Amino acid sequence: MVAAHDLLATIYLQSGRSDLAAKESRAAISGGREDQQAVYHLILALRKTEEKDQIPDLLKRLTALRAAEQTEGEHKRRYKLEEMSSLPLVASKR
Repeated sequence: MVAAHDLLATIYLQSGRSDLAAKESRAAISGGREDQQAVYHLILALRKTEEKDQIPDLLKRLTALRAAEQTEGEHKRRYKLEEMSSLPLVASKR
């Protein structure tokens, strides 16, 4: 249901309903999965409310999520390179 909450948050943000966007973003985050989009939408929604004091912690969280995603991508690429380089070379006879 995280994707549904993210979509609702997007729609509410576009229609100017920051309070409902924040509610849907929090629901997406509370699902246990760290969702960059939900955290970002929550930051955008809170900027238009009186709860601006939560924004610095959310920005740190978003930065950590993005860094973790980048690190994970680097590990996947590194594994692919090692996997391909470990293949034996085959000499062709002509």
